[in-house]
Amino acid sequence: MSLDHKRYRMQEHARRDPHQMVLKNSGIDKNPRLYTVVESSMEINPKKKVTCPFCLGLEGFRLFLVSTKKGISRGMAKCPLCGLSFHMKSLVNMAKWTAKEYADWVFEYSKAGFWAKVKFDTWKKRLFLMGWTNDFWDRYKELKGEDTDESYTEHLDRVQREEAWRKAGKTRRRPQPRNPREVTPWICYP
Repeated sequence: MSLDHKRYRMQEHARRDPHQMVLKNSGIDKNPRLYTVVESSMEINPKKKVTCPFCLGLEGFRLFLVSTKKGISRGMAKCPLCGLSFHMKSLVNMAKWTAKEYADWVFEYSKAGFWAKVKFDTWKKRLFLMGWTNDFWDRYKELKGEDTDESYTEHLDRVQREEAWRKAGKTRRRPQPRNPREVTPWICYP
């Protein structure tokens, strides 16, 4: 017997069963139409645009869904842009999170290799386009325990000044002595 024929027989049996019940979010109801009703309980509208937590790419929710042998996976999602798989709850939370909540998640996930999975240049640009840069880095530095007196813009200014200083040839390294005896006069050379 083919799989289609088995499915047809099960549907016919359910349609003819007078005691058939329908499972809904609100509970179990009597089936008035005498056939099974399947209700989708998706947390997000499939047409809504959502953000990948790894590459911060914006795509439709339905493109993140993973198809399995049993249908659509309710627990896993896969980004169509970066190709990384992750839990569906991370994708659902990305729609609700602020920059600080996202920083908390990244800090926790960094122990499992977040920075190794991310292409940092594209991630950094998309973080800037979302307008989360300052809030994200301030919170991340706070969680990491780094100096939080310096804001992100002050940090960028300092990095640019240091880069300009290096390009101008003005390094902060001490000049190396030409004669090795000047460094260690107490060692006797033959």
